[in-house]
Amino acid sequence: MSTTSVEPAYVIRRPQDVVDLVNNHPAIHSNIWITLIALGGVLIDAYQAAMIGFGNKFIATQFGISPGLAATINASVLVAALVGGLLANRVINSFGQKRAFLIGMGFCTLGAFAVAFAPNLWWLLLCRIIMGIGLGIDFPLATSAVAELRGASSKKSGTSVNLWQMGWYLSTTVVFLVLLPLHWENVADGDLWRYGIFAGSIFAVLVMVLRYVYIGESAMWAARSDRYAEACVILAKRYGIRAEIATDVQHESDRPVKLHGAYGVLFQEKYRRRTLLGCIVATMQAWQYNAVGVYLPLTLAEILRGGLSDALWGSAAVNALCGITGGAIGSIIVRKVGSRRQSMIGFGLVVIALLALGYMGKANPWFALVLLGLIIFFHSAGPGGLGMTIATLSYPPSIRPAGVGFARAIMRSGAIAGLIFWPILWQSLGTNAFIWLAIVPLVGFVTCVLIRWEPIGANVDAEDESVLSLVIKEEKAA
Repeated sequence: MSTTSVEPAYVIRRPQDVVDLVNNHPAIHSNIWITLIALGGVLIDAYQAAMIGFGNKFIATQFGISPGLAATINASVLVAALVGGLLANRVINSFGQKRAFLIGMGFCTLGAFAVAFAPNLWWLLLCRIIMGIGLGIDFPLATSAVAELRGASSKKSGTSVNLWQMGWYLSTTVVFLVLLPLHWENVADGDLWRYGIFAGSIFAVLVMVLRYVYIGESAMWAARSDRYAEACVILAKRYGIRAEIATDVQHESDRPVKLHGAYGVLFQEKYRRRTLLGCIVATMQAWQYNAVGVYLPLTLAEILRGGLSDALWGSAAVNALCGITGGAIGSIIVRKVGSRRQSMIGFGLVVIALLALGYMGKANPWFALVLLGLIIFFHSAGPGGLGMTIATLSYPPSIRPAGVGFARAIMRSGAIAGLIFWPILWQSLGTNAFIWLAIVPLVGFVTCVLIRWEPIGANVDAEDESVLSLVIKEEKAA
């Protein structure tokens, strides 16, 4: 006669109990595909950024403006995303993860669809702003969801969060694979960007559907919102955890925390270094990428001088062979190397490659192509995704969306600088512009040398209850 023992259920008395359970129990289904679905908004962000970078000169021609002004208008999406990133914490705390995902991606879908039919600059500007707000809200939700699927204290969480960089280059590769058939079908070059952005709006709808089905609500948010029964259901379904609510459970009325003071905590003594490291790494990598990566077709067209087809093929090859590969390798090795050290090495190698390209890029077009590929590879394997990985894994869940949103917002300033100034610098200096650009990763390198904080494997979720007291103090002070 045999008996089957049933493990006793975990008892939940407060939100920290749910946080601890999630932190120590990765989701049952948390494979690479679920991770990429959670990161779907990042893929759409990458797709639309690359598509606009490709279309910049055509937008300038169509609307009769300079490439610099076109880049400035296109950069409005980054300014709006900066605002959206700062709103993300409030949106998720008000609506929850599931609905917040729909809000962010809904704005992006609406804006992208309308951009494809923009008849004038004002229409284009308005739609880019709508897209940017949606993308800004979405990113902190995406990386926070991935951390929650894996458990932030697990070193595997760093691998999963950093997969957004590989996903970014998968998405930018798709851009050129979408454009090439359209080009072969004799779609006018000046209209390719419109068709491409329209296709992006369809991809965004697909992301919304997949997330709604496979990602769902956050157990941590449900507990903090006094929805303990829902939290128990999520724990059972997603994590395989049996949990029951204690009779003396802590209710929302007992702890009136609105988390509006989360941003003030980011610069208190305990979190200041973490915030500075994440923000500077994220900003410098965005600056170098938006100069080299976003304008890759423009750069290759000048270097290879083989027309639009060669520029598109070259861009697809560099993104696939160097960007995707670098992102995958970076995600694998980050557990052993550490996010700070890996960012430092990547920045240093990008500095060397940029200087070599600036001094020797004119001599041989194919040598220049190899150096561009190395820059993308070192960027992708190094700091490309790690600024956001550092920001995601440096904070406990209650302030994580605020930390990621703030880092992402500051990062947009680097993206704006790269997007606006690179066409101007390139037009004035040609390949010598790469020498000046090397200053950007050098700043990132020095920052990583000076600030020694490593979030990979750190059990920051255990800080959640204590950080709430800091948030309360901030709210009372305000």
